[in-house]
Amino acid sequence: MAQDRARARTKRTADGGHAAPPPAAPPPPPKPKRRRAWPYALAILLAWGIIFGAVFFSRFLSNLPDVNTLLAQGPSQDITLLDDQGRLIARRGLTQGALVDVSTLPKHVPDAFIAIEDRRFREHIGLDPVGLVRALFQNMSAGHVVQGGSTLTQQLAKNLFLDPGRNLERKTQEAMLALYLESRYSKDQILTLYLNRVYFGAGAYGIEAAAERFFGKHASELTLPEAAMLAGSVKAPAKYNPLNDPDASMERALVVLKAMRDADFIDERTRLSAAATRPHVVRGSGHAGGGYFTDWIVSQIPGYIGENNEPIVVETSFDLDAQAEAERAVAQGLAEQAEKLNAGQAVLIAMTPDGAVRAMVGGRSYAQSPYNRATEAVRQPGSAFKPFVYLTAFEHGRTPSDVMNDVPVNIHGWKPDDYEGKYEGEISLTRAFAKSSNSIAAQLTAQLGPRTVARTAHRLGIASNLDINASLALGTSGVTPLELVTAYVPFANGGQGVIAFGIQRIRTASGKVLWERKSSGPIAVIKPANAAAMTSLMVATVETGTGKAARLTDRPSAGKTGTTQDFHDAWFVGYSADLVCGVWIGNDDNTPMKHATGGGLPAHIFKTFMESAEAGLPSKPLVGTETPVASLPAAGDTAAPPEPSSGDDISKFLDSLFGKGDEH
Repeated sequence: MAQDRARARTKRTADGGHAAPPPAAPPPPPKPKRRRAWPYALAILLAWGIIFGAVFFSRFLSNLPDVNTLLAQGPSQDITLLDDQGRLIARRGLTQGALVDVSTLPKHVPDAFIAIEDRRFREHIGLDPVGLVRALFQNMSAGHVVQGGSTLTQQLAKNLFLDPGRNLERKTQEAMLALYLESRYSKDQILTLYLNRVYFGAGAYGIEAAAERFFGKHASELTLPEAAMLAGSVKAPAKYNPLNDPDASMERALVVLKAMRDADFIDERTRLSAAATRPHVVRGSGHAGGGYFTDWIVSQIPGYIGENNEPIVVETSFDLDAQAEAERAVAQGLAEQAEKLNAGQAVLIAMTPDGAVRAMVGGRSYAQSPYNRATEAVRQPGSAFKPFVYLTAFEHGRTPSDVMNDVPVNIHGWKPDDYEGKYEGEISLTRAFAKSSNSIAAQLTAQLGPRTVARTAHRLGIASNLDINASLALGTSGVTPLELVTAYVPFANGGQGVIAFGIQRIRTASGKVLWERKSSGPIAVIKPANAAAMTSLMVATVETGTGKAARLTDRPSAGKTGTTQDFHDAWFVGYSADLVCGVWIGNDDNTPMKHATGGGLPAHIFKTFMESAEAGLPSKPLVGTETPVASLPAAGDTAAPPEPSSGDDISKFLDSLFGKGDEH
């Protein structure tokens, strides 16, 4: 009932009654606004990314060398080699030497590099997005890579720290390093580092070395056409360096000049004037064949002066004129006969009778192969070894007039053939030597003992180990061309042992002498009478024997041919009163030639070189040719002769030459 009354009151109120209204219900709470969470998440990720990136970058930088020292003066490897007349042979090692500051260079020098390599260098921060997009567009339009996007700073980073790979990781490192370098150095400092480390070809690193090598002047003296030529060579140093192809280098320089005009570094009149001026390339300042000699000398320098912190000048015994004649003789000989003989390489070494090296050709082309066959290749000397056999015989009582039987022989099953002549029966030792009789050389070695012959060869200058067997007589143990020529020098100078050398003096650029050659006095390794006897045999070889093609027309000469089994090697080693010269031809892979003998191409090269190198010099008699052969020990006196000098002197000489050691 109570419920009915309540409903009634409610109804009356709704119908307009006067009942009091019930209390109002509270309004519903407003719905909360939904917050967007992604900006906060992105901020957190970005913060962590920055943290991880900073850690990664700091760890990356911690593995780099200290760039603070890049502009400091470091241990110098600046080596300048001069010939005997003070002419520049080569300059090596400027990558770690004194830097040439860009502020000391004419403005057109850095401008040339900026114009062709990185026109926006002064504006970008180490990376150049504009240049990268431009290069990408150019490459897409051409269908292949015609333009790079690397800045000079990136190129410097690559040269300083990175390997030459082209993968993504390397390019990322390069970019990071470029940014880092830009943050630590000014633009001029970066350009200084770049110009002193970039490679220009022909062995020249750095702007100073390139200026010296190609134009014979300092970098501060470079003209606009010369600067354009150097800047152009950076793209492909082997192709565009001025020594390799002057025409291609000049064409590339014209491209650089046009780029300089487009960048407003020069006006049109200046461009036309420079384009019409062909730079004079000084080949003497970067002598191509001098590379073999230079490598040989540079490898010896630490042994003379140890560590050095200054640029040095090395005065040598080398003669650029003689070297030019040597290269010409080798090139001409190979051009005429190499294909016919299947001969791929040649060596020529020339030295004075005191051991001073005047010319060195270590192969057909230093540019194609810097391997120095003159000093490194170990080849069989063949019959060119026979002088040591005959000298040993003379030292044990034989004379040039002694007669032996040139017939087939059998020495414990070994039957040497005569490759360079026919058997002649009973002949003198002079005739046997001149015709290069293998039979008589083998008989003499068997009588004297191979070990005795080996000792003679070592005493004269052969440093290589020699196999002690009967075939030693025919030169079956390998030697280098340099040591064989050195061992012939005592025959030419009357019996004095020498050590081949090329360094006369080493001094700093400021003039302080660090080392200077001083003669220790002559060391006799052959009695003068025996040296004279050997010269008489070698004169007969070029007069009537296997070396007739080597006979000089205007002065006395002597020498010996050498040909190995199956024609793997062919030699001629000989001398005049002024020069001792050896020539070798063969193949690096030791494949046989086609009937190439020492009396053929090697003898022709010897004659061509010697007559050119000695042109204008007075003719002199060979040393010792006036010594009567009758002064030799009487035939039948087989006792070993007394040593030419004291035993201590000989021991010291041999130790200085190649150290102690037994033959085997």
